[in-house]
Amino acid sequence: AGKIDIVEQTDPNNYKPSTKVDTADGARTGLLVPERDTLFVAVPHRGSQQAEIRCYAIE
Repeated sequence: AGKIDIVEQTDPNNYKPSTKVDTADGARTGLLVPERDTLFVAVPHRGSQQAEIRCYAIE
């Protein structure tokens, strides 16, 4: 399965890994839209998995 790595900013110049979020098998292409605080991830059709665009809100 695909994953999104979440990183946390600890100070202005440093970041640390926080967690991982599962996406879907074959999901590789993503688009971050900062104005919408959203990450869009393209999920391909594979077997019974339908093609779709998944939206992940950024907090």
